[in-house]
Amino acid sequence: MSRSSVFVLAGSCVLLVSGALAQEGANPAGMSPDTAGKEMAKPSPDGANNQDKLFVRQAALGGQAEVDLGKLAQKRATDPAVREFAERMVEVHSKSNQQLLKLGKAVNPDLPRNLDPEHQAIRNELDRAQGQTFDLAYIAAQIQDHQRTANLLQWHISTGQNEPLRKYSIQTLPEVMDHLEQAKATYAALTQGAGSRR
Repeated sequence: MSRSSVFVLAGSCVLLVSGALAQEGANPAGMSPDTAGKEMAKPSPDGANNQDKLFVRQAALGGQAEVDLGKLAQKRATDPAVREFAERMVEVHSKSNQQLLKLGKAVNPDLPRNLDPEHQAIRNELDRAQGQTFDLAYIAAQIQDHQRTANLLQWHISTGQNEPLRKYSIQTLPEVMDHLEQAKATYAALTQGAGSRR
């Protein structure tokens, strides 16, 4: 074999190996492009991503706090509208939490057993408050929590992969927005009442 034939043969081998490596880089699993069920950008509707897992954890934290703080407000609120709002939060969020946990089992989230530090701090503040101070602090916390929950739901709707969880977010968002508006109206009524009593 001549020297030029060896170089041609070696060059051909390099091209073949580099072509195979290029294909491997584009398809690291080494799957055939026509493998069934492996279409690009079409994840399984029951599959989940990290956003789904984070969503379930954060929504569970918020829902748990809604029920816990709502039960406290049922006992401690002095304004009938605040007590009524708290009763509704306990009822609605208890049902919503059960539905979330049932759907969330698919993503195996790290679920909380107790209030997170932020909600525990709110609980501690409410434990020390009385009368109208309690009512205002509870409703102010509800406004903040419902704004945060609405943002969480909107984020999950746009980034989540698990279809049952996304449907839950889509169905829950209008209800959360309704609670937010009720909390704002209750807060406005409480502060107007406080101003007229001065």
